[in-house]
Amino acid sequence: MSLATATLTAGATRALVGTRGLLGEGWNAPCVNCLVDLSTVATGPSVRQLRGRSLRLDPDDDAKVASNWDVVCVAPDLARGTADYDRFVRRHRGLHAPTETGEIEAGPSHVHPELGPFAPPAAERFADLNAAMRGRAAAPGDARERWRIGEPYAGEEHRTVVIRPRREDADPSDRRLRSCSEEALNRGPRLRRPGALAGGGVALAVGGTLAGAPLALLAVAALPAAGAWAAARLEGDAALHPVRPPLERIAAAVAGAYVALDELRPAAAASLAVEPRSSGFLRCRLREATPQESERFAAALEQALEGGRTARWLHTRRVAVPAPGRWTRLGRALARRPVFDDLWTAVPDDLATHRDRAEAYAAAWRRNVGPTTLLFAHRGEGRDARAAAEAEHADFEVQVREVWV
Repeated sequence: MSLATATLTAGATRALVGTRGLLGEGWNAPCVNCLVDLSTVATGPSVRQLRGRSLRLDPDDDAKVASNWDVVCVAPDLARGTADYDRFVRRHRGLHAPTETGEIEAGPSHVHPELGPFAPPAAERFADLNAAMRGRAAAPGDARERWRIGEPYAGEEHRTVVIRPRREDADPSDRRLRSCSEEALNRGPRLRRPGALAGGGVALAVGGTLAGAPLALLAVAALPAAGAWAAARLEGDAALHPVRPPLERIAAAVAGAYVALDELRPAAAASLAVEPRSSGFLRCRLREATPQESERFAAALEQALEGGRTARWLHTRRVAVPAPGRWTRLGRALARRPVFDDLWTAVPDDLATHRDRAEAYAAAWRRNVGPTTLLFAHRGEGRDARAAAEAEHADFEVQVREVWV
């Protein structure tokens, strides 16, 4: 083995194939900058020991960057066709490495954001993922920059939430995923009965006709403008209550509830950030939170965005009924047909242990998202509401990830 190591170190060969026993603890070749793991080892200490063979500093190469590879075989049509992928997930669960955006993250997602902890990606994505991995390996300078060597760090593990819309055609930059503007949230009382203004215009026109021609002409002239204003105002309200849950505003409601309960510092809540990642993912985190605060927030946000979950307390989320245009929505209002639906959804577990905690969440929801009604899920009409909530599907893929900062 010493002769083989010397041959590799001298550059007479550029590859060395060996067993885990031969190349395990005690084997030293600082020049190694690529390791392909074909073993079946998956325990944390053994994985770190094996990959440490390529992670050693090289005194002759200050710019060395190690490239470690897993070879994962997936056979979607077989009963145990994902066993190799499951082993890959276990290997990376305890490993920290930079993501494509530079966060030091544990888990398979630091290899690629589409690699989740529960199941492999769709088979049609394999070729694209392999191409992306080859591209990253061909840019060692970029990898070195992602490690941010020499920059200050806190040395703490924090929880973050990574989210992606489930629909393939969804755009993460869609305004329905972003928070509404401060002006939209504070522009005064909204149209509580959307058809009231237009209906009032009709009444004014009729009254004006009875009172005299000049007033009738004025009322008739004002009617189209009043209808247009009412339709636009109604459309603006509908935009605040999209079918897909408004991510940033729900995250702000979760943070606001914990601030009200004195379990999250206002400065931490104010540091809420939603950042784009590749493949349509978004990362939601509190930049200034402690590890305990980030863990509490991430767990609650994950549950707030999940569908079909059993809960102790429920609350409603207002959703605009889809309509092809603003005039259609106004027509529904004038015809006394529903313009908004109230869907039952679960209060996160940690905020549903007592009524006062659930009420704090409901109050934060009203400030940040919109009207809501709170209901205990284990008696009376709460049982029917719970069944309706459990039948709802999740609009997002949601995963909690650990990052090192």
